Amino acid sequence: MNAVLRNTTPKRVLGAAAALASLAALGACGGGAAGEEGSEEGLSLVRDGALTICANLATPPNIFTDEAGEPQGAEVDIAEAMAENLGLEPDFREFNFSGLIPALQGGQCDVIISSLYIRPEREEIADFVPYLLSGSAVAVSEENPAGITGYDDTLCGVRALGITGATGAGLLEEKSEECEAEGKPGIDITLTDRAADGLQQVIAGQQDAMLDTAELAGYFEMQSEGAFQLVGEPFGEIEIGAATLKGVEGVHEALMGAFEETVESGRYAEILAEWGLEHQDIANA
Repeated sequence: MNAVLRNTTPKRVLGAAAALASLAALGACGGGAAGEEGSEEGLSLVRDGALTICANLATPPNIFTDEAGEPQGAEVDIAEAMAENLGLEPDFREFNFSGLIPALQGGQCDVIISSLYIRPEREEIADFVPYLLSGSAVAVSEENPAGITGYDDTLCGVRALGITGATGAGLLEEKSEECEAEGKPGIDITLTDRAADGLQQVIAGQQDAMLDTAELAGYFEMQSEGAFQLVGEPFGEIEIGAATLKGVEGVHEALMGAFEETVESGRYAEILAEWGLEHQDIANA
């Protein structure tokens, strides 16, 4: 059984046709967001004929915008493939990363597809369809004046940047507490809502380091032609998943079926190869 399916109770998840039927049945429960009258049994689609997706479009190569402001990236392609398998139009709505789960809870979207790590505290709120593996990494400027060597004690006393609400920010806080417990200076942590801003601050010498996903750091290293570089080894492998409001089993199962079809058709492998994310393949993990 593929890794993506290991958390399911049935031996096979719904196929695309059955998945679409599940969504149609949910739509018949009444329109609007969870909690509205007539929709107690589940979350109806926010917009008829569309899969409305909450996203923070600032995490290349997973999900970001092109020069025209259009969504692109591996997660965009995965989301579009899943929506197509369900006969739906993908509709991306942008939020700050820290606002993604509140937006889902507020009924502003059907699903979050936006480099969201599957963590126990999030599983209390949402059901997940895992679709990528990820890890964290520390990155510095080419000059690396602070002499940082990775996620270790060389971060003590430096200026480091993380994304608001993201795992990297929490890891910086944990390391800062470890530094102080050992009698060393803590980390001067700055938070931002856009990873590209962090890249520029590190290159400009306004920050000593940035901690975010390994795939983002690697992409920025390639785009900056080495002006921004990973140091040390990526760590903390974790799953990324599509999050639906917990308890809305019909939508969750429909998306599981849509992702399984994306894998079985070969489209999933094509997407990963296109964006250089073959090592993030969760279906063959």
